[in-house]
Amino acid sequence: MSVSNMKRLTVFAFQQDADRIVRRLMNLRCVEVRQADPERGDEVLPFLKAESELAEINRNLAQIRQAIPILAKYCRKKGLARRVLRANREQFVKSGRAAAALQLAKDTLELQNSQKENTAKQGELRALCEALSPWLGYETLLNDPGTQKTTTVLGSFPPTVEPAVLTGELDEAGIAGEQVLADETGVYCALTFLRAEESEVNAFLAAKGFQKVDLPKEETTARELLSRATKEIAALEQQYRENEERFAKLAEGKDEIEILSDIEETNRTAAELKQRLAQTSHCAILDGWVPASMEKTVAEALDQFECAYETEDPAPGDEPPVLLRNNRFAANFEWVIGMYSYPRYGTFDPTFIMSIFYLIIFGLMFADFGYGLLLSVLCFVGIKVLNPRAPMKRMLMMFGFCGISSAIMGAVFGGWFGNLPIAIMEQVAPNAVDSAAGHIFASGLWFNPLDDPMTFLVISLGVGAVHLIAGMAIKFVVLCKEGHALEAICTILPYWVLFAGLGMFAVGLAMPGMIPSGVSAGISIAGAAMILCMNGIGQKSFFQWLIKGLGGLYGLISYASDLLSYSRVLALGLVAGVIAKVINMITALGTKGPIGFLVMLVILIVGHALNIGINILGTFVHAARLQYIEFFGKFYEDGGEPFNPALPAEEYSEDIAESSK
Repeated sequence: MSVSNMKRLTVFAFQQDADRIVRRLMNLRCVEVRQADPERGDEVLPFLKAESELAEINRNLAQIRQAIPILAKYCRKKGLARRVLRANREQFVKSGRAAAALQLAKDTLELQNSQKENTAKQGELRALCEALSPWLGYETLLNDPGTQKTTTVLGSFPPTVEPAVLTGELDEAGIAGEQVLADETGVYCALTFLRAEESEVNAFLAAKGFQKVDLPKEETTARELLSRATKEIAALEQQYRENEERFAKLAEGKDEIEILSDIEETNRTAAELKQRLAQTSHCAILDGWVPASMEKTVAEALDQFECAYETEDPAPGDEPPVLLRNNRFAANFEWVIGMYSYPRYGTFDPTFIMSIFYLIIFGLMFADFGYGLLLSVLCFVGIKVLNPRAPMKRMLMMFGFCGISSAIMGAVFGGWFGNLPIAIMEQVAPNAVDSAAGHIFASGLWFNPLDDPMTFLVISLGVGAVHLIAGMAIKFVVLCKEGHALEAICTILPYWVLFAGLGMFAVGLAMPGMIPSGVSAGISIAGAAMILCMNGIGQKSFFQWLIKGLGGLYGLISYASDLLSYSRVLALGLVAGVIAKVINMITALGTKGPIGFLVMLVILIVGHALNIGINILGTFVHAARLQYIEFFGKFYEDGGEPFNPALPAEEYSEDIAESSK
């Protein structure tokens, strides 16, 4: 509903109290600590140092964050809902549980490294076993050096080589060959030849496709080495299973590591904040912002320390952060504002008004009772089941409310999963289509946009006109509050007179005789004349006044363009309905027999699920666009920086000591 007033906070404290003060302000959740101004008079002050503290915290956090996902795989406690652990963090540290949790994280990483080494070693041994398997019939020691004049190499020829032909060719080349194995992978041989002829032999073997194999040069046979490797693999597998059991045991302490993670993350935030503090030889200086509504709470907290502090209104040129204050309903739409830009500090917060129009426009674009009801149920049930964090909860709440709007609009305009009830009636009970219930399912409580798109277009443009006029009304009120009432009257009121005349003219066309055309024409002309005459009030010359007035009339083109943008409400509304109708039509083709029924069910579920997903995305984007461009363009002053108070980390846990204060 409004942008909170902010107070600049300045604290002078002893350096030894800086950490405790920063943490106390973090727990209050209402102080944004800014980089302190180091220029104090003629002196430039240094900032507090916390590099070594940060380095240790980052080391601990790195180990903790690696350990948590490892242990998560061995935890039995799993579910969709986000678990929130509760602990007294101060006692957690003092009791030694924090140190034990850190050691648990280190043990987890050591065990993980051991498992990786185990897996790598098993891979090497299995590769060795695979390499040794063709040589089990070779009884010579693998480290056989040969003789003074001969050497022996092991290798294989391609499987296309005929062993008998190969033997003859080897004999002709002066090579003594011992065939060890011949299978579909190749012909494995031990070849002995003179060392003096090694280069000629290598050339001959290369021409025959010989592939040398490198086996470990050990004083044992291939069979014995394979047996030894197999036993070693079995031992490694046993060790791996034992380590897995150790993981399961370590996973029992995962909650402790998660609590420690939040503690260390909070420690890191505190250390980073301390680096923003300027320092003298004995004191630390903290600068920040606090909402005016929390000024007393912050003062009470600081009174517990030996420090001096003051709060003051923002000075000219300051850029205070922006904190939006809205009711529980409108607060769920603040993130939509954030996707565009926060309002500049001291200007109007349109969140509440925007949320009303957003609901209406979203409902018109996504007008289907079934789709809307399903969206609301999924969002509200998701909040209960998932227990999401605040940002996700607000998003789900917003879409839940949008689903209610869509369901209401769907009932009004005859959207029930498209025309699913009518499609079922036509297959099961054709006579029911002409009943009162059939009429409601076909045309809704008013009419069906698919049957009368022009009426729906008029409604869309009518909602757009109200939306635009509301934006102008906000600008009118803002100008009056700023002391520019004359400007508001001269630059906004004439357009309303013209729009009133045009609106009466449109009503006269729709309902002839209700409003005389002369009346609507007279009001329209009067409005145009007011724009020409009043828009330039305040200009120094007649020429400037005339140009300003003509520019005001030319601005009607912009309003017409903005109004036509709301035809996208018609387009989005028709798209969802047409696709749903096509899905129902295709579904009706497979209703014969049990297999046909199953096919129908699959098409129905998948088709409508895709239609819901695609149209939710499109509706969200276009509903937001109408706010950002058409609505905000009439009054909005953006550029505000969101208020970002220092907070303790609560990814996994909450501090019960803090909540009890």
